[in-house]
Amino acid sequence: MGITKSREVMKVASIKKFTEKAVVNQLRHVERTIKNNSNSDIDPQKNYLNYRLLTRNVSSYDYFKERKKDLYCYKREDVKVLCGWVVTAPKELDSKVEDDFFRSVHEFLIGRYGEENAVDSVVHKDESGQPHLHFLFIPVVPDKKHGGEKICANELINRKELRNFHPDLQQYLDLSLIHISEPTRPRL
Repeated sequence: MGITKSREVMKVASIKKFTEKAVVNQLRHVERTIKNNSNSDIDPQKNYLNYRLLTRNVSSYDYFKERKKDLYCYKREDVKVLCGWVVTAPKELDSKVEDDFFRSVHEFLIGRYGEENAVDSVVHKDESGQPHLHFLFIPVVPDKKHGGEKICANELINRKELRNFHPDLQQYLDLSLIHISEPTRPRL
């Protein structure tokens, strides 16, 4: 491992927002508990390579339900009650530090969104393509109207957050001493 002096920020993450109806299926996908998975990129023979970075004494869904009880949430079907970052290991990443990369990304996300709001964090190595981390969390913000906290994905995951996410993640990885090699470019 070494410090990366990045000239450009690596774009390795994407986010999705989920309604209450989509939560169970998203958790089943991440936990690999779907009985008849239609995703042809998943190799069930490699499921053992996947690992969880967040452990709790209850299921992810039970934790989600319990945490949600503590939060104000509008009673509408279109409210996004869960967000999920998918962070892919860059192809240039040395495989010896891949697990350190995912642990560092997990720590960054816990620090950014709060451990109490994290629902699941799982590394998938059983799909074609690059290994990736699924980090699912409840989008919690202060509730100025009712006091306490509320669920509001649009307030938390706004333009500023999306604009700053990759540079902030890159800075965190640089400080964590995660080395991502510069891609080799042909000389012209």
